[in-house]
Amino acid sequence: MQKSEDDNLAIRAHRRPKVSTTLSRKYVKKPSGSTNVAVSVKQSSKVSHFNTPVSPRAKDSDNAETVVVHPLQATANRKMQERAKQAQLESGAKVSAKELKDQAIRKALAAANAVSKEEDAQTKNVAKMHFGFGRLVLALSCAAVVVFAIVYFVNLNMPDISLKVAAMQTGIDASYPSYVPRDYNISSITSENNKITLDFKSTKDDGAFSLIEEASSWDSNALMTNYVQQTFSDNYAIVREQGLTIYISEKNAAWVNGGIVYKLNITSGSLTHKQIRSIAVSL
Repeated sequence: MQKSEDDNLAIRAHRRPKVSTTLSRKYVKKPSGSTNVAVSVKQSSKVSHFNTPVSPRAKDSDNAETVVVHPLQATANRKMQERAKQAQLESGAKVSAKELKDQAIRKALAAANAVSKEEDAQTKNVAKMHFGFGRLVLALSCAAVVVFAIVYFVNLNMPDISLKVAAMQTGIDASYPSYVPRDYNISSITSENNKITLDFKSTKDDGAFSLIEEASSWDSNALMTNYVQQTFSDNYAIVREQGLTIYISEKNAAWVNGGIVYKLNITSGSLTHKQIRSIAVSL
């Protein structure tokens, strides 16, 4: 019972009206400062699930005022920029006469340089071709000269080579005359019966003669007794030249030198005594 009475008293005390604490604007002066009140709320370190990262750009933008451009103004600005670009392009397209002249001169010089370079390249190519052709011609010329020299040397020394071969076959120390009458060339060299025969023919007419070389122990007197008097009869002349005794008839001649008997027989045409003496001395 006591408990219920206490409860009723508490309810009555709760329902009793309180004295108003509202300020009366009639007697209170209105604040003259700004109504914006900055409230700083410190976040607890225990609360982390509401944290959001703030970028440096956002922090900077917080201090700057956001400028909003009207759509009409943006369109006008864009058109003005386009007109300025177009005017700049048109002004750049207008080139003065001097600039056109300079451009034409530069183009002409560039074309001339290109043509000059092309001509130089062609000239170098032609020079290389000529140089290569010249080298080929020079090589062929040198080869021809070498071949000609070899042929000439072989032809010049062929009698000596053939004579040495014949001398090896017969065992005779034969020799080739260093003097041969003009227009006479060696036609053949033969070896038989221990003797060597050199045949000469004229390239100008039908003149021809033979030179026989034979090993013998005769001297000039034995040659005259055993060969000259029997072959030439009494129609011969004796000519002495550089220690040699030469017996000469109309178509024959004979002499001895170094153990070799030389017999010259004129088969066609004729030889002078001077030519015969020169042949004898040249052996």
